[in-house]
Amino acid sequence: MLPALVLAAIALIAIKLDSRFVVGLLALSTLIYARRVEISLKLRNVTEEESYLNAYLFSTFLAALSCFGFSKDVIFASVFLVLIHNFRKNALWDVAIYTTAALFYFLSYYAINGVDVKLAQVFFLSLSGGLTAALVESVDTNADKRLTLLIALSTVFTIFKLYIPSASLLSLTFAFLFSFLVSLLALYAKVADESGVMSATIVGTTLILFTDIRFFAVILLFYALGSVITKYKYSVKLERGIAEQAGGARGYANVFGNSLAPLFFAIQYGVLREEIFAAAFVAAVAAALADTMASEVGKAEEKVYLITNLDRVEPGTSGGVSFKGELAALVGCIITALLALTLGIVEVNMLSPIMLSSFIGVHIDSLLGATLEKKGYLTNSAVNFLGTLSAGIICALMLLQPP
Repeated sequence: MLPALVLAAIALIAIKLDSRFVVGLLALSTLIYARRVEISLKLRNVTEEESYLNAYLFSTFLAALSCFGFSKDVIFASVFLVLIHNFRKNALWDVAIYTTAALFYFLSYYAINGVDVKLAQVFFLSLSGGLTAALVESVDTNADKRLTLLIALSTVFTIFKLYIPSASLLSLTFAFLFSFLVSLLALYAKVADESGVMSATIVGTTLILFTDIRFFAVILLFYALGSVITKYKYSVKLERGIAEQAGGARGYANVFGNSLAPLFFAIQYGVLREEIFAAAFVAAVAAALADTMASEVGKAEEKVYLITNLDRVEPGTSGGVSFKGELAALVGCIITALLALTLGIVEVNMLSPIMLSSFIGVHIDSLLGATLEKKGYLTNSAVNFLGTLSAGIICALMLLQPP
């Protein structure tokens, strides 16, 4: 506890002190701690002492960044929140305590330095940190949790500080509660696990704040229909040993892998109000749904072929394609595009580019799965991210008007 209290104290006095002095103070504290406990640097399966050493080292690095223009408030708020790791309990408690601690730090920082800010923006920044920290705490991993918290919090705080929406407190409250309630329903329906709830709440809240409820409805289609299609011939897939674990309940990796690219395009639309980004968002979601439908249908098929050479492979093989799977992918692309059209997100002339680019994105996903994922260079979530990202980019390029 004492090392965490020291870090928190340094983060608090950093509110008024020069960053260079704080860097020196953290560096000195790191040297003293490392010498006292006599341990070496380690990132996985760490002891409590090793975890604190990592926290001290990375905190010093973050403090050094503040000397080169990085926002002091988000950097030292991340360092301050390391203390809260010692009081973690469960998901809801973690969201509440991390958000409260972040809110306390930001309000203290802005009040002491006389910075005029909107309460809604500060609360949104704090809530994003609370959800991120709770997500990290919920993930079962042998990686150093304190180091992961520092990296995740400093990254999220920095991103949202740059892109923070000018929403009212009422809008923020609605976006969070609506996203959280939908995520909780997914948890109780056993289509998402605890980490999936946290990550889906982050995605949903951000999506609604930067766009509107219609965009949330489109990505909700992916979550809902994707979960339903997972049950397709589930007993067959279970017998083959290729069924989704926990009955297809989505975790944080699945949520982020399929949602980060659509979220990126949605944020660009929210900031720039360019229709091309709305279409790219729809194409990315369509690719995610189409890939899920193709995969779940294909796993139950007998004749599956590798996309790179069309050799016969076992169902469930990364990069495998099947006739029914292709039809399912096409249906996913069409359904998503038509929903977006019905909701008024896109125009009729955008339908063809959206459907074509999303269908291409599905096959880019398959190609990556058959090559880089098969060789161990990419995870399935990374492949999903690149597939959905490519669908959005291709859609945007197709809709670009010639000069």
